[in-house]
Amino acid sequence: MKTFVTLPKNSVFPTFFTNENIALAESLGEVIWNDKEIQLTHDEIAQSIGNSDVYVTGWGSPRLDARILDVAPSLKLLVHLCGTVVPVVSDELWERGIRVVSGNDFFAESVAEGTIGYILSALRDIPKYSSRLKNERKWKTSSDTNRGLLGKTVGIVSYGAIAHHLVRMLQPFRVKIKLYDIKPIPEADKAMYNITEASLEDLFSICDIVTVHTPLNEHTHHLIGAPLLSLLKDDALFVNTSRGAVIDQAALESELEKGRFRAFLDVYEKEPPSVESRLYGLPNVIMMPHMGGPTVDLRRDITQALLIEASDFLKNGAPLPHEITRAAASMMSRS
Repeated sequence: MKTFVTLPKNSVFPTFFTNENIALAESLGEVIWNDKEIQLTHDEIAQSIGNSDVYVTGWGSPRLDARILDVAPSLKLLVHLCGTVVPVVSDELWERGIRVVSGNDFFAESVAEGTIGYILSALRDIPKYSSRLKNERKWKTSSDTNRGLLGKTVGIVSYGAIAHHLVRMLQPFRVKIKLYDIKPIPEADKAMYNITEASLEDLFSICDIVTVHTPLNEHTHHLIGAPLLSLLKDDALFVNTSRGAVIDQAALESELEKGRFRAFLDVYEKEPPSVESRLYGLPNVIMMPHMGGPTVDLRRDITQALLIEASDFLKNGAPLPHEITRAAASMMSRS
């Protein structure tokens, strides 16, 4: 197996390619490394890829298009160590039958875990009370309140990879789940996870917590705007760990200024949000800098798993458990 690794050797590189993973990659066959601290250009890759069997990409890697494919006749597999493959695949790739695997399911499970953490942090007001105790040395008072997740009604927007993990993780909390998706929810999942299908309008007006897991594409840009946000119950919690532009952020800011509900936001239309964003000054908003997942420690495991998967596929014809088909890629976020 000959592998071309596009990841530059910057500060992010060792989070994926630990010394153990470097040794693993080199034990599986010849490896061409990008020894620069920046991404290679298409021309640089075209000059070096030669008869590589595997093309390994990460965030910011050049798209595997005709310019590269024309000089890589042996290429059989694209291994994307991150989530959505949209930035690195091309029509030419699919048409030439090159297979694709991705860390998407690892990412999805980690974001689902992060979503649970965000919901619990917001309901229990952990950032506020922790900061007050540490910075002001102020103990709780009789008027201080917090809430829990047990028994709540949770609305989930879109039933993709993240939501599939999330409904499983929510089970110990005995929640009722309202779920919206453009496709019917499998009956087995509805029975197993206490899911009821709902329209977006019903979901926003009924649920105690609404969490968004919709991929960003031309159909979902600003899917959620003022009409839906205005339906949220007083004291509801709104969570977004999908993509910022799925929400009309200006409408969200305006609704949050009314103080009726709270939000935990991990993603934004512009990242980072401009210093003028109203979100910074709103007491009913908790903000995170797009860290819902995967956690950094998972990058090592994703790299190891996909390298072994690639080797087993090429050497033994083994199946690709983390394969992304062209149809699946069409449903992924653009970035």
